[in-house]
Amino acid sequence: MSKSTTTTGEEFNKVYRSIGHWIWTDNRIPKELKGIVEVHNPKTSLELGCGLGIFSSFMASQGIKATGVDFSSVAIDKANKRVADNTDKPEYIVGDVTNLKNIDKQFDVSFDVGCFHCLNEEGQQKYVSEIHRLLKPEATHLIWAMDSSPSGLKLSPKYIEQTFGEHFKLDQSKFSRRRIASSHWYWLIRK
Repeated sequence: MSKSTTTTGEEFNKVYRSIGHWIWTDNRIPKELKGIVEVHNPKTSLELGCGLGIFSSFMASQGIKATGVDFSSVAIDKANKRVADNTDKPEYIVGDVTNLKNIDKQFDVSFDVGCFHCLNEEGQQKYVSEIHRLLKPEATHLIWAMDSSPSGLKLSPKYIEQTFGEHFKLDQSKFSRRRIASSHWYWLIRK
């Protein structure tokens, strides 16, 4: 059983009110995310756990109708203020990635840079169901996740394959040292 982690919007609101650490404000766009744009040429994208919305903003700058979801209202407020003067801007939504009933459209691609690994096993199963519901058939979902997650779970390609296996095919995984942490990128294809 995994241990509890920061799991409420209010807890994350406290974090986003005091943000200053480079890990939370790193605005470099990962080459893996750029690759999703180049390979799939999506018209729509969904970011789970978008935080300050930097990656969704990148997607919008590429002409993609981007949506970012985070359950911190403070993060969503900061994301909206950051792009207020942009011509192409994402839609930012306050929401829980394990229950996205307020979203009813399907997306060409989705991605998550640091959200999935914060969920416990029950939350991960709900997340998988929601992504399956919101992605078009054969669409790609990209995840970056730490190998030793804050939730106490040990994530690996085998673990990801088992967790997503009913609804997704693990197409590729790649070891990474993003944010200095032992981690992986995962490309999953919706069945």
